[in-house]
Amino acid sequence: MARKKAFIFSEIEDYRTELEIKHLRTKNHFVLGFLLLMMILTIVYLVLSGQTLVDSIPVVIAFLAVLIMNITHLAYGRITPSFYQMNKYVTTVGTFFLSILMIFTFRSPSMVISLFIAYSIAAFYQDMKVLFLSNTFMLLTVFAIIVNNPEILGLASATLDARVGIGFFFIAFMVILSISSYIIVKQKSFFFNQIASAKESEFRQLDLLIELKEKLKEENLPSETYFSHLEAFTEAFCKKIGSANVFKEKIAVLRDLDKGISEEDLLVKYPTLTKTDLSRMEDLLMSGHHKLRKAAMKIMYDQNIHIKKREIFSETQFKSFNHQSDRLEIKIIAFVLFYTALKKGFAVLPGLEEEKIYDALIHSDFYYSMDPRIVRIYQKNSAVFDEIVKDAFKKKVRR
Repeated sequence: MARKKAFIFSEIEDYRTELEIKHLRTKNHFVLGFLLLMMILTIVYLVLSGQTLVDSIPVVIAFLAVLIMNITHLAYGRITPSFYQMNKYVTTVGTFFLSILMIFTFRSPSMVISLFIAYSIAAFYQDMKVLFLSNTFMLLTVFAIIVNNPEILGLASATLDARVGIGFFFIAFMVILSISSYIIVKQKSFFFNQIASAKESEFRQLDLLIELKEKLKEENLPSETYFSHLEAFTEAFCKKIGSANVFKEKIAVLRDLDKGISEEDLLVKYPTLTKTDLSRMEDLLMSGHHKLRKAAMKIMYDQNIHIKKREIFSETQFKSFNHQSDRLEIKIIAFVLFYTALKKGFAVLPGLEEEKIYDALIHSDFYYSMDPRIVRIYQKNSAVFDEIVKDAFKKKVRR
C-alpha cells in the first residue's frame, strides 16, 4: 500500500504550517508571561515562608534560565520559525526541571503542585510529542518520590496499599488529561486542515476565474490607470502627513515589474532592493495572478455576502461527505454518486481509471472527508466497485 499523503495539494501543508506557527507564537508569549508570574509568586512564597538563601537562589536561577531561553527562542523565532517549535520542548523540559528542583529542595507536599503546573503548561501547547514528554517526566518523578522519597508526601510510614493508591491517582490523572489533550489536538488539526483547504480552494477558484477572463478577453483595469491612481493616492497621503513622497521609487519598480523586466536587470537598476523585496512587491500588481488582484476580486464577489457567526465554519467544517446530521444511508448515496462521477467523468473532467480513483480517495485528504466506515468498505472492495461500474456502463475500464 502506498504511503498516505498528508494533503491533496502541497500548498495546503504550507498554509497549515503557517497557522501552526502563528498560534504557537501566541502560546509561547502566553507561557512566557505565565512563567514570569510564577517566578514572582515563588519568590514571594520563599520570602514569606522564611526559606534560606542557599535553597532559594538555585530556584530563582533556574526560573531565570527558563525565562531567558524562552526570550531567546522567541527572538530567533522571528527570523527562523523553527525556534518556536524548539521552544515548546525546551520549555517543557525546563518547567519540569524547575518542578523537580523545588520538590527535592524544599521536600514539602505543597511543592507537588508545581508538578501539576508544569504538566498544565505542557498541555497548553496541544502537541502530542510534548504530551508524551510531559507524561514521561511526570511518571518518573512520581515514581522517584513514592519509591525513594515517600516522606515528601508524608508516606514514610504509610503502608504499601497507600503508596500504590497515590501512584494510581497520578496515573489516572495523566490518563484522563492525556485523553482530553488528544481530543483537543485532533480537533485543532481538523480545523487547521479545513481552514488551509478552504484557503487553497479559494485561490484555485480565483485562478480559474482569471484564466476564464483572459480566454474571454475580458477588459481588466489598465495598468497605467492603476499606477496613476496609486501615484495620486501616495502623493496626497504624503502631503497630508507633511512628508516627501517616498513611494515614487517603489511605484517605478512596480511599473518595471508590470512591463516584464527581468529580475536581474531590476536588481542592477535598483541596487538597494533584494530578490525578496521584488517578490514581495510583485504581489502588489493588478495583472496576472498576483495576490492584490485576487484580493480585489474577492472583495468584489463577497461584498454582498453576509455570514453569521454560527456559519463561520460552515464552508470548511462541512465541505465533506461526513455531515454529522446525515444518516448512514445518505452518506452512502453521496459517496456512490461521487465515485460514479469520477468513474464516468463529466464536462470538465474525463473518466478516471480505478487506480487513480483509489489513490485519490485513500492516499489524499479526501480520505478525511468521508465516513470511516464507508472508506473501509471501499478500501477492502475497490475491485468489486470497479466490476459493478464496468457492468453498469457496459464498457471496459482499465485497472
